[in-house]
Amino acid sequence: MSEAKVMKLELYNAILEDFNNLTSYSRKSENMLRKKYNQLPSSTIGSIISLLVQRSMKQSYRKSPVISSKYHDLYEELIKDKNKENIILKLSENQGISPALFARSLLQNVYTDSTMTKKCIKDTTLIEDKDLAYQTFLAIMNDNQYGPYADTIKQSIGLEYELRLERELRLMNITFLDENVLRSRGYDKTPDFKLDVPIAVDGFIVNWVESKALFGDDENHSGYLKEQLSCYWNRFGPGLVIYWFGYLETLNSTPEVNNMFILRTSFPSKSSITQYKIDG
Repeated sequence: MSEAKVMKLELYNAILEDFNNLTSYSRKSENMLRKKYNQLPSSTIGSIISLLVQRSMKQSYRKSPVISSKYHDLYEELIKDKNKENIILKLSENQGISPALFARSLLQNVYTDSTMTKKCIKDTTLIEDKDLAYQTFLAIMNDNQYGPYADTIKQSIGLEYELRLERELRLMNITFLDENVLRSRGYDKTPDFKLDVPIAVDGFIVNWVESKALFGDDENHSGYLKEQLSCYWNRFGPGLVIYWFGYLETLNSTPEVNNMFILRTSFPSKSSITQYKIDG
């Protein structure tokens, strides 16, 4: 498996252009992009697609009774057809939104109770209409970015890389406090790991390490800087941020990098780390 690396801006812009030309956000469309950029680690191109889909949905998806009613009318018209294959998938592609979000909006017109809508998305067997239940299930299973299955996968990946980082720290006998301990001590915003004794990575002092199981680009990094990383720096000093799936080269030229923290795509090698000991 190839390792994620710092990405050139030209390559990122090419991916962005191809993404903007997609006609749908189905798994099929995602696989087309993966195939074209198969020189990249699967985790890297997958993370980039995920970020771009979510941003696109924030701009285009609207929660509205009028829209829910419209989607319901479109669905009802097609469900009358003898060929009932992938109705929600076809409609979501036509409307330019993700299959799971289309299904959610559709269900909001069926169930006025939002709690029931959420339950039905998580468990489609609760949907009384068997055709709608089946179509909703297909939509969720064919959506890599939204829905309970996609959420579970993303949470699992995040935990997997946190555990990987923890294992790396323990192998090097670097002692730390994790975020659960820090929160129990009253910190509201905490890095994944606060080191008991600072280390130096290529000469840069590191007091904390943050794990990001995704690709870092200008937009999401800017959000992390504002909401998390600046707080860590103010409270604990300089640190290390690991974007496991790679990051955009432009981040290295931002003023906070190499001042407030350094960026890496994996845990630094032993040869690049200097460990300190407390006297006494």
